[in-house]
Amino acid sequence: MIGQLVETGCRATPGLGRWYLDHYVSIKRFEKQVRRRLGFPAPPSSVDLLLTYGCNFTCDHCESSSHPKAEWGLSFETIARLIREMGEMGVKYLNITGGEPLVRHDVFDIIDLATQQGLRVHLATNGSLVEQNRERLARLKLASVFTSVDGLEETNDRFRHHPGAFKKTFRALELFQEMGISPRMVNTMAHPGNLHEMEELGDWIMASAATCWRIALALPSGRAKGKDRFHLTDDQIRWILDFIRERRERFPVMLSEEVGYLGPWDLEVRSKPFTPSEGLSVCAIMPTGDVIGATVLHDAAYSEGNIKDQGLREIWNNGFQRYREPVLPEECYACRHLPACGGGKLVMRVGNRHCNKQLWEGGGNA
Repeated sequence: MIGQLVETGCRATPGLGRWYLDHYVSIKRFEKQVRRRLGFPAPPSSVDLLLTYGCNFTCDHCESSSHPKAEWGLSFETIARLIREMGEMGVKYLNITGGEPLVRHDVFDIIDLATQQGLRVHLATNGSLVEQNRERLARLKLASVFTSVDGLEETNDRFRHHPGAFKKTFRALELFQEMGISPRMVNTMAHPGNLHEMEELGDWIMASAATCWRIALALPSGRAKGKDRFHLTDDQIRWILDFIRERRERFPVMLSEEVGYLGPWDLEVRSKPFTPSEGLSVCAIMPTGDVIGATVLHDAAYSEGNIKDQGLREIWNNGFQRYREPVLPEECYACRHLPACGGGKLVMRVGNRHCNKQLWEGGGNA
């Protein structure tokens, strides 16, 4: 609360507001460091819980490489213990995701338990199993839903290897609207294969039951790792930024945080300044039990501990140094944007796609 008041005051003060934004990431990291050193570290405000790597889709870009024959995930008993600990820690938000969480028959009991613990639960789903589970979903107290569409019908269904996916997703949004669940977010990964469809896709989303639209770029993770065909050129990224800025005048559209700091574009394509919240205020728990700071970096090599062996509180309080006091590429320390960028997201540094300054300083590929 105090931090929010300070931020509001700084941003509203002439002269100070610009300085505050230019040092936003370094200020946020310093604030968290002070709390930890004084002995009262803040708990994660949000936790992503990947219930399973199982999924009835096999999307080309899936960051978790989920598929229909993947292993189940943590037991209900382990998840129940974990959720109770989150409630005791003061975690505010629980994001239920996967894989496709609705392939687990106990997902409804998991969500119900989480809401009983005072957590606000957000559900990420591909939408294909919503209609057959509509009555059970309607009884839950979901705070929001998140789904994905990655092009117009033919492109989307081919990309997701699931005929009918496009129609099922938009039908799911209608059902969630009938249930009174809001916000209802649609995510789209922009890539060279769907860029020409973005204008028409935007019209579809604006006319649908979606309440907001999040546009992402390919992550060097999962099935998209090492696949240059998913990555946009600098000129194409600039086009996307212009597209988002224009659409924001008519509909809530935003760029995903994973892309990183965007200098003068930052508040034109997002509602708040960029901050690498991984390991500072958010974390993710994999179906294996591994706790990872970067919610989209599905690699056990970056595990901070496993909840089968330790409590979440212990892992949160004692781990995540790679996020809280990161060792960055050498060129970052000489960059004038470092206090606002912080080196970007770890998942993008791992793939050497963390620096975006060529987008506004010139240069880059065409």
